[in-house]
Amino acid sequence: MARVFDRIEGNARAAQLLATVFDFDLERAEHVEPVRPTWDGEFRPVAGDAAGGTFYACGGPVLYASSEGGAGVLAADPTSALQLVIGVPTWHDVVARAPDLDAMRAAFDSTIAELREYEPDLDRHQAEVSAELGLDRVPVEELLIRLRSSLTDLSPRFRLINDEGDEYDPL
Repeated sequence: MARVFDRIEGNARAAQLLATVFDFDLERAEHVEPVRPTWDGEFRPVAGDAAGGTFYACGGPVLYASSEGGAGVLAADPTSALQLVIGVPTWHDVVARAPDLDAMRAAFDSTIAELREYEPDLDRHQAEVSAELGLDRVPVEELLIRLRSSLTDLSPRFRLINDEGDEYDPL
């Protein structure tokens, strides 16, 4: 499943687009503080974002830990995580509205319009990076449903604790 991350490492154009347009940067895979999982199994940082958050591969699910002490599973697998990051590049704003799907959709609609003002080639970049990585494009509605499911169904089993023993809050 994590082979998709290997495909990014082997594709400079995809890595560049993910880092600069979609805020998924393989070079930022170090979290702001030491954390440990509450489960047994894989827990490997794979990328970070400009806000200081880190994406972790968890043996299937992909968890995001913010620099503010929040964490949650964004997707059931690495491919789905990348489809989310590419298809809903404003996912940070959408997560705050979960689990209300209508509110998530409204947050996406307003934030994507603003992003398009600053990134007028967004649609072209989404198509290009998806093609570079061999990813299917997934409709936004399906991505939002998947995100809600990951946050509500998977996240409770995947919790983080920092060195002081404090548990990260749910996203």
